[in-house]
Amino acid sequence: MATDRLSALTDEFLSTHILSEFSYRNVVRLCLLSKRWRFLWKKITFLNFYWQDFEKQKDFEINVIISNALFHLDALFHLQIVLNGPKTADLNNWIRLAAEKKVESMSLQICYRDFSMVDLGESLFRCKNLTVLKLKSINLPKVPSNFGGFQSLKTFYVFDNPNLDDATLQEFMNMCPHLQILSIRGCVGLKKLKIRASNLICVHLGFLNPNISLQMACPQLTQINLMDYGYCRGLKLLQDISRKESVKIITLHNYGTNVVNPDIPSIVVLNSFPQLEELIIHGHCFQ
Repeated sequence: MATDRLSALTDEFLSTHILSEFSYRNVVRLCLLSKRWRFLWKKITFLNFYWQDFEKQKDFEINVIISNALFHLDALFHLQIVLNGPKTADLNNWIRLAAEKKVESMSLQICYRDFSMVDLGESLFRCKNLTVLKLKSINLPKVPSNFGGFQSLKTFYVFDNPNLDDATLQEFMNMCPHLQILSIRGCVGLKKLKIRASNLICVHLGFLNPNISLQMACPQLTQINLMDYGYCRGLKLLQDISRKESVKIITLHNYGTNVVNPDIPSIVVLNSFPQLEELIIHGHCFQ
């Protein structure tokens, strides 16, 4: 006689290790399989919304679906929202609801059809339990004067934000005293990037202003990843990094768009990283 192993699993295991891997739309479909699963979706702690799930929904329907899902969850660890189009997306209400569930990881990407940027409100600062925050095509809000900081935030990604300026980024990073991983890509508005983080161990920079200057003072930094920077330009940025004694891995991504200058003292630059164990160069360098 065949054994129904799926039914033998606990509700906690089903919600945490199986249902949490699916998009919200597929979670709802799976919960129709049996009476036992009917309300199991409320126990999932990973909530994923993708634009493909809402191709036939009107904007107001999308708002209702996401808001209701967040409202009825028992708890929430990770929230991911990837949407294309809805100009009326109630993003700040969704974040407020996620904050009430003590969300710890949040990845948000909303691309308007007219390519305008999404403004993020102060609801973000209610998420005091965040350890991971990833924002794409979303403007950072101004930090409230009474905000005590993201004391738990360890990982911060900001992608495709041409409006982001040096002052706004610096103000936000000052609120993240325990940050360990930082990734900045596609933020061409940055001109004088200053990164001072006592606990930062890994930084990823890519697709920024070609004339950007970099000041970095991170005593615990062990890994640097520069994308869309030719070997020549990457070395120039590396020269601007102070406290180089902890760096062990440097990765340079070059797509053949930059000509390597033979006069760049590459050996001198690399020798300024006394603990360097690995240098990785992707792509082709033309001389």
